[in-house]
Amino acid sequence: MARRLRLALIALGGLVLLVLLALGASAALDRPARVVTVSTIVDGPKRDVWATLTDFGSYDEWNPVLTEASGEAREGEGLDLVLALPGHDPETLDAEVLIVRLGRKLRWQDRLVLPGVRDWEYEFVLEPLDSGRIRLDQVMHIEGLLAPFADIAAAREALELQGEALAERLAQR
Repeated sequence: MARRLRLALIALGGLVLLVLLALGASAALDRPARVVTVSTIVDGPKRDVWATLTDFGSYDEWNPVLTEASGEAREGEGLDLVLALPGHDPETLDAEVLIVRLGRKLRWQDRLVLPGVRDWEYEFVLEPLDSGRIRLDQVMHIEGLLAPFADIAAAREALELQGEALAERLAQR
């Protein structure tokens, strides 16, 4: 009986070690990973697009995907977000702002439990076009051991809805 218990504990320890190694490798390599990119053309000056995207307190007025948001667009700052992916229950995110390039780029990241389990990086980039229009590129990186199970169709639909809502919001100004 003691021998069986010892073997079971050794097997369990080996399994835990294997999981920890997989998590470490996933976090270090950002693999497995899935990426969704959606571009939207928005009418309006770049400063207005940027101001709307970084005014997190007003997201509840126009954003169908990030239905609640608070925080500041400053590197290292925290963002409290409520994400409502189509077909999924709303999820609370505790994100960290990774990159801010004033008027041009914003990236934040949310992690589930530990690095390498499920890391979401969301980025938007503003590219000026002719006639006062802006191309908004939204990129969602889904990384970690749970990445292969991510609902990519819902993520793409969410980014499309968010881009359309932003365009409508700016058209109302």
